[in-house]
Amino acid sequence: MIGTTGEHPAVAGVAAVVGAAIGGGLAGLTAVGASWFRLRVARLQSKAQETEAARQRRFESLRERREPRSKAYADLLDGGQEVLDLSRSSWQSELVDRIESVNASVRKRRATVAIVGPKNVAQAAADLARAVAAFRNAALHLRPETPRSVSDVEVALELFTRAARAALEDDGDGPPGSE
Repeated sequence: MIGTTGEHPAVAGVAAVVGAAIGGGLAGLTAVGASWFRLRVARLQSKAQETEAARQRRFESLRERREPRSKAYADLLDGGQEVLDLSRSSWQSELVDRIESVNASVRKRRATVAIVGPKNVAQAAADLARAVAAFRNAALHLRPETPRSVSDVEVALELFTRAARAALEDDGDGPPGSE
């Protein structure tokens, strides 16, 4: 039997089945493509979230290290400045009375800096403590090299200040092992 358009009904049925199969196949491919795209976007979002979480952990870690370091550095700087203030005192008796306690204080503060680090700041702190001890020895024994000792303290204090500032400004993006 031939239909009104002149087609055979079996051909029309096959065409309908083939059309449905093609439409279904395209719909399936569209679904697979959309699923793949959603999966890719989800992976990218997950990676971005992991990266942000790692950045926030690094920031918190740096902040947690920076606060005690800042205090330790400031305390040692105060001790070094106190030595310079004593050296400029017009009363030799005040220098002799206080230099021993100031020297002990600088040694203790240097120990704290050695713990909180990093290595280059700890080394600068040790150099400052040695300069203060040399000044103390010269001042207590009224040696003529006392002015040179003061200059050594000033230089060591400046070098420590630079190292401490650099350590506090470090954002943690340096090469591994630079801490």
